[in-house]
Amino acid sequence: MFVSESGSNVVPVAPRGEHIVQFYEREEFLHEAVADFLAGGIVAGEPVVVIATEAHRHAFRQRLETKGIDVGPLSECGRLVLLDARETLSSFCVDGDPDWELFRARIGGLIEKKRSETGAARVRAYGEMVDLLWKDGKQRQAIHLEEMWNDLGRLHQFTLLCAYVMGNFFKEADGASFDAICGIHTRVVPSESYQDGDPHRHLHDVSLLQQRALSLENEIAHRKELENALRDALAEGRRIETELRNVQHELVDFLENAAEALHWVGPDGTILWANRAELEMLGYSKEEYVGRNIAEFHVDAQVISAILDRLCRNETIREYESRLRCKDGSIRHVVIQSNVYMRDGKFVHTRCFTRDITKRKQLEEELRRQNEELTRALRFSEMFVGILGHDLRNPLSAIMTGAGLLARRADSDKIAKPAVRILRTAERMGRMIDQILDFTRIRLGRGLPLQRRNIDLAEVCRLVIDESENTDGNQPVKLEQIGDALGTWDGDRLSQLVSNLLANAVAHGTKDAPVTIRLDGTDEKQLTLEVHNRGVIPPDVLPVLFDAFRSTNHKQERSSGLGLGLFITQQIVLAHGGTIAVTSTAEDGTRFVVRLPRSAPLGATSFDGGKH
Repeated sequence: MFVSESGSNVVPVAPRGEHIVQFYEREEFLHEAVADFLAGGIVAGEPVVVIATEAHRHAFRQRLETKGIDVGPLSECGRLVLLDARETLSSFCVDGDPDWELFRARIGGLIEKKRSETGAARVRAYGEMVDLLWKDGKQRQAIHLEEMWNDLGRLHQFTLLCAYVMGNFFKEADGASFDAICGIHTRVVPSESYQDGDPHRHLHDVSLLQQRALSLENEIAHRKELENALRDALAEGRRIETELRNVQHELVDFLENAAEALHWVGPDGTILWANRAELEMLGYSKEEYVGRNIAEFHVDAQVISAILDRLCRNETIREYESRLRCKDGSIRHVVIQSNVYMRDGKFVHTRCFTRDITKRKQLEEELRRQNEELTRALRFSEMFVGILGHDLRNPLSAIMTGAGLLARRADSDKIAKPAVRILRTAERMGRMIDQILDFTRIRLGRGLPLQRRNIDLAEVCRLVIDESENTDGNQPVKLEQIGDALGTWDGDRLSQLVSNLLANAVAHGTKDAPVTIRLDGTDEKQLTLEVHNRGVIPPDVLPVLFDAFRSTNHKQERSSGLGLGLFITQQIVLAHGGTIAVTSTAEDGTRFVVRLPRSAPLGATSFDGGKH
């Protein structure tokens, strides 16, 4: 290596041909390095070929002149050939790609001609065509042209210097291309930043470059990790965005096609949006409904005014009834639920749910009308019962008096028996009237009237048994008592209760077994009354035994009354705050158990009883 007049390092040239690449950063360095390369060839008597841009050719001529080389005569005699890089490149390219045959004819022919003319062993050449291709973004064509220079070197003797500006390789992705360029050349000359200084400084620079390369590799690896992470994050973001779009689509579909009517109203009352259910409920199209003031569709102006006032105060509206006017003029009764969507403290729009209750209102009106009719019917029933009790009791009382008198004065069975039969029938009719009156009072919600006083239930049972034996003396009745049977009750009602239970036991018992009435007064708070017979009640009858007007297939019950006896019995027990239950099996027979509190329960009135 020798030093030029300017002190820069001159590219050494081997005796045989070489393909050298020079990298540079500044134009001034390129001018000096190429001028030294060309000057060395001229001094050695070699013909020189320069294929460069016009600007570079001019700069090279000036540098050669400063080195004492007269360029004019050399050009005239053909020892120095200056060609334009762009024109020369186009002379052997086909469709933008270098063509080997044309390249060999054009460049190879020129090199061989100059060597023959001067008798020199080889030609010294400098070329910028590959750099032009690289700058044009045609890296593949540039590498191909470099390979064609190598192929041409196998045919002709020449030394070639190529130059690339380092700015071509500033990207991370250019590393592979840079390595490919270096591999194609026989020798690589670094840029001026490396050539300046002493050898020790060069070693320092190499170490520093190695450190920087390692750091850069790590940085590249880290950057790739970041890029992969960013790619994953972007993919996740796109997935989330897709899910959000799907959720948004589902939410919009839910609101638009919900079965409940929905709409938004702005702070001034303008309808901003309404779903399909609301439009269908009122019969309007979206164009006819949205954009108009909500008050236009409310029948009652004061109602919608009150609703909007409350919403403007950010109150929540719940179960607020209103009336809306449909497109066909009909009226819809609705219930409104609404609150306000606020953004940064400002009223944006309402969130209003509207439920159609027109049918419910119609049913309520129908129920009101029916209730009025039922009230009138109940008043009529009450009047009828009063008339029945008054108008039937008087003639019935006369019949019973006459039949009793006739039975007492009869001197033969022919008169006495019909008289007794008339008397019993009249008594049964009296009981039926009493039951109808009691039933009507219960149905009217009045309960059974009670006249409470201190009563001995045992004495009541004995009187009822005596009356029963006088009427049907063929069925024995036993009375058993444990403890006292005192309490505060309505004596007439308890007499009716015991009479009903005893009549039922006699009617459905067996002739060979007595009916037993048992009183248990061992509990100081309540008294237990049991009426037992050996008969059996069918299982399908037990659940409805205390129902009013209970149907039956028993002949005795069909002839004994209206089927109200046990119903009235149950109501008497309930009126006293007690309970009544019945069991019936083939082994034990039928047993009615009544439990009565000895005193009136708290809150009891003179009209206690169950409501049916």
